[in-house]
Amino acid sequence: MKNNVLRTALSLLLLLVLMAGLVYGANSFSAPIVAENERLAAEAAAEAEKALLGDSVMLYDRADPDGSTLEVSSDTVQSVYRDESKQTYLLRLASFQGYTKDQPIEMTLVIDFEGKIVSLAVDSSGETRELGEDFLPGFTGQDSTLSGVELVGGVTFSSSAIRGAVNDGFNALIENGLFAAAEKSDEQLLRELVAVVYPGIVNKAGAIQGEELEGSGSVTGGYQAANGSGFAWFVNDGQELLAVSTTLGGIRFYNAAGEDVSDSVDASLADEIRALDAAHAEDLSAKAEKALARMIPEDAVLAAVEIPGLCNSVTGAYTAETAEGTLYAFAARPYGYSNEVMELYYVLDESGAIAAFRAPELILHADYFSSYTLDETSYKDGFLGLTAESFNGEQALISGATMSTDAVDTATRDVFEAFGLLKG
Repeated sequence: MKNNVLRTALSLLLLLVLMAGLVYGANSFSAPIVAENERLAAEAAAEAEKALLGDSVMLYDRADPDGSTLEVSSDTVQSVYRDESKQTYLLRLASFQGYTKDQPIEMTLVIDFEGKIVSLAVDSSGETRELGEDFLPGFTGQDSTLSGVELVGGVTFSSSAIRGAVNDGFNALIENGLFAAAEKSDEQLLRELVAVVYPGIVNKAGAIQGEELEGSGSVTGGYQAANGSGFAWFVNDGQELLAVSTTLGGIRFYNAAGEDVSDSVDASLADEIRALDAAHAEDLSAKAEKALARMIPEDAVLAAVEIPGLCNSVTGAYTAETAEGTLYAFAARPYGYSNEVMELYYVLDESGAIAAFRAPELILHADYFSSYTLDETSYKDGFLGLTAESFNGEQALISGATMSTDAVDTATRDVFEAFGLLKG
């Protein structure tokens, strides 16, 4: 018996020695090949870099700003080169504003002396979704207005990060007087104004979320917000205007300079907007009232209110009289994972503190998205008693669920804004 055990042990030992020898031999054989391949790859990268830079002169190096000839304020711009023979500027850019945020999107941007993009390439990226074959080539030939570059649906964070980095690159050259900024058309200025005056229609990256609509009469077209908060319409009534028409806030008109010109607009134009709204609007009130009624005392009755000027994700606002005083109830519909609409409900007391918070679905597609950490009951209870002053965004944090966190943060701030406008 002992002999059998000894023979087995010796066999295993010999087998291990043999395997170690094979591994050592394989490594001895492959190591020089791997090293040679790495050397060739490094040489190829160096040759490509040399060909790209040519006779360029470095004008700016973020690692050595004091030794640079340019002053650049943006952290996105890593370096700037000037090539007299090619009449171009080459910029290295890095943005942490993509979806992953912890890994930069690194880019090489080439702009000619006339202020037109020659090429744009993404050198490295931690993003997981493809931008599509038309996005990057779409930058070629664009000037500093980037008027022909639209964000890509489904990858708005990545495409917005790239567009923003290119804009930073242009600004670095313009601010140093290397060429003049191109003038934006009124139409482009108004489209960019949408995100500023109507945050309820855009996601966190600033991309419009909604259906594009045809207009009629003086209205040339517009968008219906995906969350049902309202509409953005483009108007040409002797001058080009943006009309923002929201569920609770009424209609406001803006010119290309961003000025509110509502008081000077003919009343018939507002009638045109209302007619278009009525043709497309979705009534969300019944669903909101049913959800909010469960969050207030049984004897309290919800009374719908309007909040002039409100243009965020809040789509329903109500008061409810109780024996203890007036409650204020709100339905908010921010954009969550994959820009899908989330539904959140809040009840505030007379002091503006959250008395109740309800969210039917905090994690969209929870059946396959499982990287988050969430104790839902404790999470919701953590909002009770918060006010606009005590809420700092950390209370909305859901570990591993960035989009849900952002959506709850947005909705909570929007509700506090709505309460402030209503009380004010």
